[in-house]
Amino acid sequence: MTQPEPISRANLSEQLYQRLRQGLMDGQYHPGQRLTISELAKQHGTSSTPVREAMFRLVSERALEIKAATSVFVPKLTPRDLREIISIRIDLEGMAAYRCAEICTPADIAELEDINRHFIQAAAEDPEAASRINRNFHFKILQLAEMPFVESICETMWTLMGPFLRTFHEEVPARQLSADNHRHFPALEAMRRSDADAARAAMQDDIRWGITLVDRQYGTEQTES
Repeated sequence: MTQPEPISRANLSEQLYQRLRQGLMDGQYHPGQRLTISELAKQHGTSSTPVREAMFRLVSERALEIKAATSVFVPKLTPRDLREIISIRIDLEGMAAYRCAEICTPADIAELEDINRHFIQAAAEDPEAASRINRNFHFKILQLAEMPFVESICETMWTLMGPFLRTFHEEVPARQLSADNHRHFPALEAMRRSDADAARAAMQDDIRWGITLVDRQYGTEQTES
C-alpha cells in the first residue's frame, strides 16, 4: 500500500476520517483486516486522538466495527448485506448512467474512456489500482449525472462495499476484467449514442456482476443468510 503523506494539523480528525473513508471506497483494505490506532497514527504522522475519533465515526456508520476495546476491523459483510448494497447500487447508479447519457458531452465521454483505459491496464496486473480506478469510473458517471443526493448515498454504499470490491478484483480472472468486452464498454457505447435506456441497463449489468463473487464465496444456498 502506498504510504500516505502527513496531513496538516488543522482539523485532523476530519481529514483522517475523509482519508480512511476514501481508502475504504478505493479498496485499500480487505474484509476482516484489523486496523490499529497506533499504526494509522504513525502512517499519517498524527497523535492517536484524531485517529481514534475518525475511526469511531466510521464505526458509527458501520464502515468499521469494534470487536474488543482496542480492536477495530474492516467488516466482513454478510451475503444479505452485500446483496442489499448491490441492489441499491443497481437502482441508483443505473439512474445516474441514464441521466449521464442524456446530458454528457463528447469531452465527458472522452474522460470516461480515459479512466476506463487506465482501469483495463491496471486490471491485468494490480488489483488495488484496478479497484481504485474502477471506483473513479463509477463516480465520474455519478458526478456527470449532476445528482448530488444519489452520489452521496452511493458514497456510503461504496464505503461499505469497497473492501469486497477489492476482493472481487483479486479473485476474478484478470482476463475477464481486462478484456475488451468488459461491462464498462457497453455503457460507454450507449453514452456515445445518447441511449439512456441502454446506458442504464449496461451499468446495472456491470454492478450485478458482483453477485457472482457473493455466490462463489458463500454458495448460492447461503446468500440470504
